[in-house]
Amino acid sequence: MNEIIFLCTGNTCRSPMAEGLFRARGGEEKTGLFAASAGLFTQDGLPASENAVKAAAELGADISGHHSRMLNVELAQNARYLVCMTGAHYDVVRAQYPDSEEKLFMLLPEDVADPFGGDLETYRRAAAQIDQGIATVIERLGAQKA
Repeated sequence: MNEIIFLCTGNTCRSPMAEGLFRARGGEEKTGLFAASAGLFTQDGLPASENAVKAAAELGADISGHHSRMLNVELAQNARYLVCMTGAHYDVVRAQYPDSEEKLFMLLPEDVADPFGGDLETYRRAAAQIDQGIATVIERLGAQKA
């Protein structure tokens, strides 16, 4: 129940970068929450995309060992928070897991565009946007811990 799960579509780009950046920024220590990630439409075991690994590494996060997993009832029920990359993700999770609505929120007020298939610069832009959201989440949740 002390898990914050970052969610995106395939769990190979945005949510692994969010998970890695949360750890790299000291989020686990500052909030008391274990970082994890999952996808809404994926299969288990896919590696993080090459450009996601590179973009995250440039910001100090190592996601090279990441493997995708699908959000399921158990993960949703056991998480303290579910953090979505887009409003569409939020709507899907709210519809599929209505009991999780009170723990569900967006990483940022605006959607984090999916960099899947883009060049490294596209991934860098997504990683920078995610990093901004991670800083806010850590600050907000760290204040609640205090």
